[in-house]
Amino acid sequence: MRIIILGIFILFSLDSFSQKLDFKVLSNEIVLGKSLLDSSEIKGIEYIFPERIEEIYLDTITGFLTVQLRKLSKNGKWLDNFGNILLYDLNKKKLKWNKKIAYQTSDLQQFSNTLIYTTYNNSYCLDIDNGNELWKVKNDIYFVDPKHNIGIGYRIKSLSGNKDELEGINLKNGEVIWKKELNREYTWNNIFYTNDSTLIVAAAGLHSINIKNGSGWDYHTITGKKDYTETIAKNVAGMALGVLTGVGVVSTGHNLVRDIVSNVLLDSLNLYLSSKDQLVKINKDTGEVIWNHPFQGDLQSKSSIFTNDSLVFMINKGYAYMGNRKLNFGTPFIAAFNKDTGEQKYLSLINVKDDPILGFHILDKEIYLVFKNRLAKYSQETGDLVKEISFSEQEYGDLKYFVGNQVFGTNENGDLRNIIQSDTTKVFVFTNNNKIVAVDNQLNITKTIDFEDLNIYYLKTKDYKFFAKDKLTLIIDNEGKKVAEIEATSKAFLIGETLYDRQENSFFAINLTEIINKD
Repeated sequence: MRIIILGIFILFSLDSFSQKLDFKVLSNEIVLGKSLLDSSEIKGIEYIFPERIEEIYLDTITGFLTVQLRKLSKNGKWLDNFGNILLYDLNKKKLKWNKKIAYQTSDLQQFSNTLIYTTYNNSYCLDIDNGNELWKVKNDIYFVDPKHNIGIGYRIKSLSGNKDELEGINLKNGEVIWKKELNREYTWNNIFYTNDSTLIVAAAGLHSINIKNGSGWDYHTITGKKDYTETIAKNVAGMALGVLTGVGVVSTGHNLVRDIVSNVLLDSLNLYLSSKDQLVKINKDTGEVIWNHPFQGDLQSKSSIFTNDSLVFMINKGYAYMGNRKLNFGTPFIAAFNKDTGEQKYLSLINVKDDPILGFHILDKEIYLVFKNRLAKYSQETGDLVKEISFSEQEYGDLKYFVGNQVFGTNENGDLRNIIQSDTTKVFVFTNNNKIVAVDNQLNITKTIDFEDLNIYYLKTKDYKFFAKDKLTLIIDNEGKKVAEIEATSKAFLIGETLYDRQENSFFAINLTEIINKD
């Protein structure tokens, strides 16, 4: 019965995908800001779409705007599982085509004028001019290299389930040009380039892939845990929630814990990775393991690693993921290892049950850790606990993470200043009640700042910086002079001298030619 229902749903989804619906896109010129130098108006064009915008992609060469529409429920809590893809010509102000998309089972990727639509392990290359299918492969394309016009993904070979044979696909015609075995049972954690044709994929280890022919080395390790029966029932509840919200579950099994792994560190010669079993240093060109430090028991969880001088530091956070749900897992600890030999200098366990590390910050050779309702700091040199303080949830809310360098406040003269640099003796922590607390080196809160009073530094050109507060962007030159105010959020992006932004069901194009100079 389950197979029959699934088959019906697939047929329904593919049929819906091919349907054509009529949409109207309105456009008009509006005032979206003003110059602070001469008070002149800054105008832009607003394109109004019939539904909320989920994703956009702009190809400035053609002027084609790809828009994915997705409604919210009436109460604003849930996302619809179904939506629409629209291809709109900004130059001619004309809708070229539209198609259905099922967000829970489908995905759209665009790279320049190449559109890849993937659903039920089939990938379609769509003609950007009319949305028609150019070719189809029985492959779930994970990643696209636009320079070499090659996509990579996995092929379903039978009804028995997924296989681990990765394929390189020529995006011009859909032909397979290479194949490689690559384990994906714990999903992919990262992918990046080490040169213009070599990828590193972090998936149950590290794998080097020449994008042109699939050649490369492999390092295998364990980055998840199977048969984690303790949380099966909770995970099933999470899957049900995913159906309601339109958020899919990414694990390959309902009882599979994933993300028991660190970030990948890369220097000029080597890669560093921590997994469930060990911390390892690998030659990035050959895949040779230079050293590995094994871990005992089930301490490991999601972690962060970084280097400083001759040491590799590790922050083991004490959580992992099952599907899209975060769960307490492993034991929080901090550790340090010799960068050349892998010898452990120290390992400091943090034996507080079900209280994972949410973030860390390095200040004056001390490691500050933030937890849900407490802060702690450790000596970076010895790993010893220096001080720890709990905070009232009722007074401050839940602590979330340390604030980064992109947050700016206003000083007594009305000028913007990075809040971290405004007092380098303190750390700043964001809470879930939209407050930022300033904490001194004794872990005492000295000041509380409303997040709504702060600005996010989100964009920089050669001569100008862009700061957003809610839906208003302030442009400042390199001398600190305020140049313009524009109605744009921190999601805005600049191409040439035009600033683009999206809000709800509107897309904005704001010409800044009279405001900024070309880079």
